[in-house]
Formats: sequence, structure tokens, C-alpha cells
Amino acid sequence: MEFEGWKNSVRLSNGETELVVTTEVGPRILRYGFVDGPNAFHVIEPGQGAGSDKFVPYGGHRFWIAPEANPRSYDPDNVPVETVEMRGDTLYLANPVEKVSGFRKEIFVTLAGQGSAVKVAHRLTNHNVWPVTVSAWSLNIVANGGYVVLPQEEFVSHDDYLLPARPQVLWKFTDQADPRWRWGKKYVTLAQSAAEDNPQKVGVYNTLGWSAHVTPEQVFIASIDVDPRGPGALPDWGCNYETYTDGPFQELESLGPLTQVEPGEFVEHVEYWTLAKTAQIANDDASLDAHLAPIAAKTKQELAAAFGR
Repeated sequence: MEFEGWKNSVRLSNGETELVVTTEVGPRILRYGFVDGPNAFHVIEPGQGAGSDKFVPYGGHRFWIAPEANPRSYDPDNVPVETVEMRGDTLYLANPVEKVSGFRKEIFVTLAGQGSAVKVAHRLTNHNVWPVTVSAWSLNIVANGGYVVLPQEEFVSHDDYLLPARPQVLWKFTDQADPRWRWGKKYVTLAQSAAEDNPQKVGVYNTLGWSAHVTPEQVFIASIDVDPRGPGALPDWGCNYETYTDGPFQELESLGPLTQVEPGEFVEHVEYWTLAKTAQIANDDASLDAHLAPIAAKTKQELAAAFGR
């Protein structure tokens, strides 16, 4: 099908939820949403980079290599997807081996038979002749006009618990006084605003294993299985979730553990998605507790039913 100017796209649907994946570049998942509902992702017009040697955002969901480094992470994915095929109920996509990184990226997309649950497995295979330590990194350019939610650890008083609960990592360009941030007792949130063109970013080690993007119409939740080895196994000083915004777009990201990948071997990172239709949820702890927390709890049930997670 053609999707918003992208030719040769593939659509998966179970009648309730649909995904659209372009095969012209990528792999990139350009749409995830309820049928006839809004897109959870922000999509940038096609044609800006196809065939060029420069990295182009494009929008939607993409797959990167962490820790972030240029040029390795920015190896452009501007050529057509090399392999596109259905393997049972899973859509398999693979790009050619990247010239700069020497890795091949593969994505396995499985949409549940009903509901909104999706499993996206990311595989990095090392085609170099030497081992490389990397992390598989999932990045979602989410729809405009919303905010990302990172749940905080459960509050415990100083009298009852003395050790630190998790790392919260800031970048040199992070400005905690920027009005797009809200540093709550139960949730950290970062809003997207086209009027603000100075980038902001935070990373955390999130033991709860979920994060959300909230828009006036719906909630998009990205869940992962938390590595039991803790922050020491992760990139960026121990982060398994990050969010970044810069003017016209925002990202909700998750990262797998740092792994020394031998030649010919691979590392995988799995992200699970769910959606929920909502009315406007105010960006404060009380509203998120009342309306988002029950959705996050229900997500666990939906993923368990769909994928045994």
C-alpha cells in the first residue's frame, strides 16, 4: 500500500489495531494506532533522504545502536529494506549490513490477534571480524502535542530505606528549569512544544518496565523486560529508558543491556506496545495516578494474554 506518500508499505491489522511499515527505507514502522484512530507516531514527509548518505529522522519507530556515537549510530538507513516476509504471524524486516557499523539490523513485528498488543524484537548481528560491545536501542518518534511519562520508584521514607533507588541521568544540554519538564513525586514528565527548539533529554533505570506517551486522544505504552543485572549492565550510566525532545518532535526510547557481540553473533532487545483510548489526562501526579496507572496495570494483563509475558 501507499501511506502518506510512502510507497511499497506493508500494513498489518487485526481489525482493531493496525501498523504500517515502509520498505523504501529503514526498517521503519510509520504507523501504530487503532483502525481509523490517530497515529501514535509522528511521521516526517518522505523523500528527504532516500538514497542519500546522510541520516534522516523520517519519524515513526526506528532501530539504533547504543552508546550513541557519530558516525556509528547515525549510519543512514536510506536504502530499501533488503528482506520483507511474513513468518507465521510475524512480519520480518532486515536491512543490508551497514557500511559504517558493520552490523545488520533485523526487526520482528508481531501484532496480537485482538486488542492493541504488539511485540517488536530488534536484533543486531555483528558482521565485523572483531567483537564489538553494543546495546540495541529502540526509538519511537511519538505524536506531537503530548508528553512522555517516566514512572518514579515507589516512595519510601528515609527512616525505612537508606540506599539509592535508581540512577537518573542528565546530559550536558539538559536544563531542569525548562518549562517542558515536570519533576513530580511519582512521575517525571517531559512535554513536546514546537515553540521550544532547545533539546532536552533524561535517562533512567526504570525497574517498573514501562513508560508512556500521553496525548489528548490516547495513551501509548512501551514496556520492556527489565534486565535483572541492574544499571551496571546498561549503557548511558545505567539507563534502560530515555526521552528526548527538540522542537517539532519527541522520542520515547528503551535500551537493552551492553553486550560484547562476537563476529557472526547477535544481541536482541524486545519492546512491547499497547494503546488505550482516553480523554485528556492532566499532566499532574493525581491525574496520572487516577487515569494512567490503571492503564499501565491493564497493559500487563493484555501482554500476558497475547505473548505470555
